[in-house]
Amino acid sequence: MFFRVNSWIRETNTRATCMLLAVYAAATPLAAQEAASTLPATFTNPPLFWMPDAGSGWIDFSPQGNHIVIPVVLNGHPTRALIDTGVDQLIVSKAYADVHRLPLTPWAKPVGSGGPAQYYTTPSVALDVGAFRTSKPGAFTVVDLSHLTGSGLNGVDVVIGLPLLGPFEWQVDQDHHRFRLLKSGSIPVSDGIPIRVGPNNSRLVTDVSINGKSVSSMIDTGSDDEISLASEAAETTGFEPQTDIASIGMGGISVQSLGRLTDFMIGTRKVTGAYATIGGNDWWGSKEIQALVGMGVLRAYNMTLDLSARRMMLEPRLQPAAPIYRSSSGVQGFVRDGRWSIAHVMRNSPAAAASLKPGVEICAVDDKPVTQELIDGYWRQAALATQHVLKLCDGTSRTITLRSFY
Repeated sequence: MFFRVNSWIRETNTRATCMLLAVYAAATPLAAQEAASTLPATFTNPPLFWMPDAGSGWIDFSPQGNHIVIPVVLNGHPTRALIDTGVDQLIVSKAYADVHRLPLTPWAKPVGSGGPAQYYTTPSVALDVGAFRTSKPGAFTVVDLSHLTGSGLNGVDVVIGLPLLGPFEWQVDQDHHRFRLLKSGSIPVSDGIPIRVGPNNSRLVTDVSINGKSVSSMIDTGSDDEISLASEAAETTGFEPQTDIASIGMGGISVQSLGRLTDFMIGTRKVTGAYATIGGNDWWGSKEIQALVGMGVLRAYNMTLDLSARRMMLEPRLQPAAPIYRSSSGVQGFVRDGRWSIAHVMRNSPAAAASLKPGVEICAVDDKPVTQELIDGYWRQAALATQHVLKLCDGTSRTITLRSFY
């Protein structure tokens, strides 16, 4: 098992494409006694919860990228929690544990993309989610969550995974930016998309269709990916990427192939304009799972999930989500101290045609000094087919013509 935060490198600083992920554990803390038949317990003293008949009530949240981050109360202290179906734990941040002097017991040191990460357990944690209350505090996992800050998820001290989400029905209303927990069966979803508990009782799984081929896929609300495919699934479905994209995690930069999916369906819903990467499935827990569907796709829907009923309902939002930005230059990098440092040049891109390379630094765009505002605004909003002069910090220049290349 490992914990990873992974962020795509865009044309600006590393930003909100966090994946807070943990591969399967042999066991996971429970959210309630009735979950015993669904999710095994890691610790002998899991928390128990009380919920009124009306459920938690609607909990308003402010959009934070594509992630679902809600206000919660942790041991009597207000904080925020990430809703993450890719995690088979209930997690408290190490920073919170240190500030509040929670007792910690080391229990695992799994190896992640950047090396080993220490896991702890702490007893007697109380978590309140709206009207949903802890009736008996229990053990949580404690992990360093500081990597979330680099992906724009500031102030998150809790990660709510399947141990709490699995036994209950829950809804995400993207139109009104609100979330709620309900008792299983409160809202019928009999005609929804079939879902199931995946390998080792640690994954939320459904079957999607890619180019007419059925692919077993994990639903991961903690990932800002659109779709990620195992290399075997890419070969089976005939998926052909047009370029590549870099991401940065605890272990540094990694590069994955990237391309448009022309035939992708979840249940009976055809998803248009979706993109997929290849690889990164070393943490998915089983070869049975061949794909991941993240919030890059799910952001377009209001969601109702009931794992006990084995159904998920996706309803298109009343107001469509803003289009996902697609690079027209192929430059991925970071702005620091007036320099735009190139971390990766996307394959088949205008930047590649202009012979730009990782490590090169750009000091001006069209004679305008580099700032974060310049890259976020002027550069990202420039029209296709327009030419721009990039002045490198070594005094040379490159001319680049923006175009769609994937």
